[in-house]
Amino acid sequence: MSADLATDHLNGNGTEEPMETMETMETTATVTRSEHFQALLDAGLSQKVAEKLDELYVAGLVAHSDLDERALEALKEFNEDGAMQVLVQFKESDLSHVQNKSAFLCGVMKTYRQREKQGTKVSPASKGPDEARIRELLDRTGYTLDVTTGQRKYGGPPPDAVYAGSQPTVGTEIFVGKIPRDLFEDELVPLFEKAGPIWDLRLMMDPLSSLNRGYAFVTFCAKDSAQEAVKLVGPPQAARHAQTQPVPVPEPLLSLPVQ
Repeated sequence: MSADLATDHLNGNGTEEPMETMETMETTATVTRSEHFQALLDAGLSQKVAEKLDELYVAGLVAHSDLDERALEALKEFNEDGAMQVLVQFKESDLSHVQNKSAFLCGVMKTYRQREKQGTKVSPASKGPDEARIRELLDRTGYTLDVTTGQRKYGGPPPDAVYAGSQPTVGTEIFVGKIPRDLFEDELVPLFEKAGPIWDLRLMMDPLSSLNRGYAFVTFCAKDSAQEAVKLVGPPQAARHAQTQPVPVPEPLLSLPVQ
């Protein structure tokens, strides 16, 4: 009798209704929405896009307060399929070190448009840094890490326990070139901190590949540390052959804000 009951759900054609359909209906009926779901609809997002973004809210990956009006307006400019792909990429990104999630989402949208313009297929992100090693580094040093689609910024300023003085001036920054594209802070910082306290390290990123662009800028807390770093790193002693040279930057340029 129980077997008959298990197969007795028929559709209008008199054939058995697939169990997957029943499960989908049950799942849909129990979907949890955040308190901000209606606000997304009121902002003009389509039902499907609002549902996808709300899933990120419910999962705790991003809060409604993290996204400003500019980000939501930019998302509305995409057709539904494009907006859905943008949110999938955003969800698959490592957001643990992203301090400005609204700007990061805008960066993901910009990257998507670049790929679309170039006719390149949106593929899963390349293998990024070892997050366990990055976390170990941050726990050891007490520095912060801020990730955007264009760069990864370690420090700036450093913890007071490392350096409590004013921002370094001219002569404390070096350019690091020929960095392997899959190299990240967990290998770069231990190398450069041998020269002296680091103010910040800015690793330039390629948003189209999720790998670094092959160069970075390191600012030290003192000029002699920067000079020592240039001596310390150079072929063939460089970490996986990264090379450095002083940056001849005019003083006014040093005051430009980090983008």
